[in-house]
Amino acid sequence: MGRKLAPLFFAAFLAYGYNNIFMTLTPSFVVAAGGTLAEAGLQNSVYLAAAVLLRFAFGPAADRWGTKPVMLVGLASFVLGGVLFPLCAEFWQMLLVRCVQAVGLASFWSSATATVSEAAPPQARGRWLGLYRLTTSASLLLGPLVAFGLVKAAGFAACFWGLAGCSAVALVCVGVMRLPRRHRCERLRVTSSCAKGSFPLSGVVGIAVAGTFVAAMGYGLLFSFGGTFISAAGMTGNEGWCFTLIGLGGLAANPVAGILCDRRDVRRLFGVHGLLMGMGVALFAVAASSLPALVVSGLCIGYGYAGAMVCAQAMIARQVAEGRQATALALQQNAIDVGIASASALYGGVFSALGPSAAEPFLFQACFVTICGVVLVAVRSGSRDDSKGSSA
Repeated sequence: MGRKLAPLFFAAFLAYGYNNIFMTLTPSFVVAAGGTLAEAGLQNSVYLAAAVLLRFAFGPAADRWGTKPVMLVGLASFVLGGVLFPLCAEFWQMLLVRCVQAVGLASFWSSATATVSEAAPPQARGRWLGLYRLTTSASLLLGPLVAFGLVKAAGFAACFWGLAGCSAVALVCVGVMRLPRRHRCERLRVTSSCAKGSFPLSGVVGIAVAGTFVAAMGYGLLFSFGGTFISAAGMTGNEGWCFTLIGLGGLAANPVAGILCDRRDVRRLFGVHGLLMGMGVALFAVAASSLPALVVSGLCIGYGYAGAMVCAQAMIARQVAEGRQATALALQQNAIDVGIASASALYGGVFSALGPSAAEPFLFQACFVTICGVVLVAVRSGSRDDSKGSSA
């Protein structure tokens, strides 16, 4: 199993690193090219918005024609975007190239996750999805750090062209990958035994998407305004601590949550991780000026958010037929992007009115995530014990 998925895991590490680096570096590139700060933010917004729209096409396409060709199209768009972006002289050209790259963001993420789900044994899907997310999360810790060093040493163009080369390597890895493919009619009949007597398909996807959206809003709030809040609270020298700790908490959560998803009720685990994230956000709001509290808060937020994402994907993998998983996972991925964008827009206005040191947005979001977690833990499904089917 590991040998079959190794090329995909390596390709995903490179692709996620590509995306993280571009999201981090492109604002600086736009400003260096003579653009405004508004334009620097707009190009990332256009990139995410285009990906959200394109997923409505690429999700069903992956279910219809298979995930591999869709992933190849996405990686090819990353190669093309990496080559073209440093050649852009006008802002409209940058927007056009970002839309080309949005094809990769829209097509690769959910298709790769669906591929892992389909290739993994049904009783170990949670574990493999957790390992997959561990691999992709590791790219966030390494990618931007290496990229900023390369930009200082050789310039933006060398970095972007290097990323195009990494995407080409990922394209080759996916191209040589060999995984068993079921016939479409067979894939549509394959469902996890734990789905019997549980929520209907629309309910499963609805829970995964709604829970993901709420958690992603908290994630977007922290990454958009957490640094300014910490600085306003008087910890100017420690703004980066929280984000490092969030990343470390997420790395720990991915494999652990994946293993637990194979043995316990995924929906309730989803809620428990939401409660943990809510507790972390609340602690961040009331005690960000204390380093020990900041450490606990960052770890709780990172562990809760990453664990919730694993649970959402495991829920889809276990209870949605394989022939529809790419579509369902595309909707779940859309919920992440829309949730982050919504938090940036909504709470940006609140902070503008109340000031950067306002704790109210974090407390409100903590309550929002906590309520969602309580509902997921407490609500009953059609079966008396959803976890029995998964642990048998």
